[in-house]
Amino acid sequence: MTEFFERTFRLWEFNVSHNQLLLRSPKKKSQPRNIDIAFVGVGYVDIPTKLDGITFCQPTADEIDRICERLGKKVAHDEIHVLSSAGKRYLVVATAKKVWDNDFDIFESSLEHFSTTQPQRNKQHVSNLN
Repeated sequence: MTEFFERTFRLWEFNVSHNQLLLRSPKKKSQPRNIDIAFVGVGYVDIPTKLDGITFCQPTADEIDRICERLGKKVAHDEIHVLSSAGKRYLVVATAKKVWDNDFDIFESSLEHFSTTQPQRNKQHVSNLN
């Protein structure tokens, strides 16, 4: 599935003890809710700290081979997340990805509330949200 966001995202947080990564497009006057993209079970990250618009894409055969070579092991295709932004492709290897909007404070982490199995407060799945 491809999802597209016309918002600026920042590498917001990485939780080392739980291997979780948070990308956030923070709320502002014209966009009253944050959009958070959380990855859990993160094993590899190759992204800049700022992304203007994101499209999720399927990995190419070359990207799969490159990741397996860099990690020195086979990686399941569904664990390779490709983020396309400004004509470039970036990779995150993680066991799961979740996208939602929320009204958390700028200093509040959604990783504290993140679970791949349990519903969360103030969470809504987001697709094609501008």
